[in-house]
Amino acid sequence: MTVSAEELAFLRRPHVARAWFAELHLPSGISRVHPGVGNFIIDGHEWRGVSDPMAHGGAQLVYINAVEDPRFGQAVSVEIVISGANRDFISYIHENAGSIEGVAANLYWAAFDADSGTAPFGMHKPFPGLLSAPAIQWEGSGVRTVGFTIESVWLSQDDPYGGTWSYTGQLKRFPDDEGGEFIGIKVNETIDL
Repeated sequence: MTVSAEELAFLRRPHVARAWFAELHLPSGISRVHPGVGNFIIDGHEWRGVSDPMAHGGAQLVYINAVEDPRFGQAVSVEIVISGANRDFISYIHENAGSIEGVAANLYWAAFDADSGTAPFGMHKPFPGLLSAPAIQWEGSGVRTVGFTIESVWLSQDDPYGGTWSYTGQLKRFPDDEGGEFIGIKVNETIDL
């Protein structure tokens, strides 16, 4: 993913907000959701927010965790949670769990101008992936959530996409970045009073 000089200048402004979006290629069709409030139309697609918990079959994306760094035995992945699941949506997940696993699931982000509420540079797709099997969780008598893991399409590579998380890997990506020499090293700072 490349970012232009114009985009970098925009991102350095004081009132810019970024938002994550998930595009899930479910057997019933493509579902485009985000964890914010309201719906957005970006690049010609409508992205549903969490403002109406009873709409759209009761399924809203409410959480996207941070992208996990790859480690030995741990693939690059992102967990998402869809909440507000009603009985029909839970039944749909039970009936289609086998066909949901392995479908395309892409994470996008966009930077918004707080003054106009628009995303002037559109969407970026830093994380193309595949859905894991869904996990349904019940909390109490009425709170139901469905969790998925989006696994990176690069999970079968021996090295993480873009290089390793090490000093030499960071220098390959950004030759002037000396901060990578502290990766994996315990740093103690002594302050004399």
